[in-house]
Amino acid sequence: MQPRGWRFIDLALLGRNTAGTCALALLRIILYPVATAAVIGAFMGVVRVPPPARAFLGILLQFLPIIVGGWAVGRAVESSHRRPFASLIAPDLRIDWRRLAIGLGVELAILGGQLVLVHVLTGWTWKFAISGGRPLFVLVIVLIPLQAASEELVFRGYMTQELGRIVRSRLLIAVAVGLAFGLLHLNKYGPLTVAYFFAVSLVFSLVSLRDERLELAIGGHSAMNLFAFVAANSGLVGAAIGGIGGNALVFNWAAIGVLMVNGALFYGLTRLLVRLFCEPRALR
Repeated sequence: MQPRGWRFIDLALLGRNTAGTCALALLRIILYPVATAAVIGAFMGVVRVPPPARAFLGILLQFLPIIVGGWAVGRAVESSHRRPFASLIAPDLRIDWRRLAIGLGVELAILGGQLVLVHVLTGWTWKFAISGGRPLFVLVIVLIPLQAASEELVFRGYMTQELGRIVRSRLLIAVAVGLAFGLLHLNKYGPLTVAYFFAVSLVFSLVSLRDERLELAIGGHSAMNLFAFVAANSGLVGAAIGGIGGNALVFNWAAIGVLMVNGALFYGLTRLLVRLFCEPRALR
């Protein structure tokens, strides 16, 4: 019997994996997001638009290239590798919405409990205010799950499976994916940014390889990003995840420690809930 994770990783073998198909797929995955960012950036630089429209374009510039990257991975898998898009998600080639809900709900519960604990210990108050107006706020709330899902498809999905054809070590695969994921966010939140996002990636890689599916990681990643955005509108980002308070978030070692506790809880609770609500149904 194969160790956990290989059934998911080896889904790459369902398709064509010649040097040409891999090169074409990689070209799509890189060029489509870059072209999207370039078009939006050029439009903002050339065309004079009113501040509300500029704020809208700024949000698109932040989120749309990543979402396009997720779409590009799907197109690369179907057109270049000639395997089903769903092979990026699960061996049974379907999306388990129960697992998505479990990942989302568990991570939101953990982060919510974390924030309550901070309030009890420090007395910080929740002062929620929508910055930029309600339409832009709603737009970001809609785009965040798409962004998180796209990142999971690229890193925990496609990159994990492609590396698995070359490196037959789950640890080395998870480390390589974590480094790439951390470098994607290089210095965005201070010198420990790569270390923090490397740890985030390891948690989601551990969960997805244990479950041999991607839905829990997609749900948890979406919840983490949604919570960070809402907390940012309350001036409590630092309190919520252990960084330096306020919107000028800088990760420190305490943030990484908090993340490790969060990851352990996420791993254990999702495993329990999957056994209770998903595995009996699969057996039936």
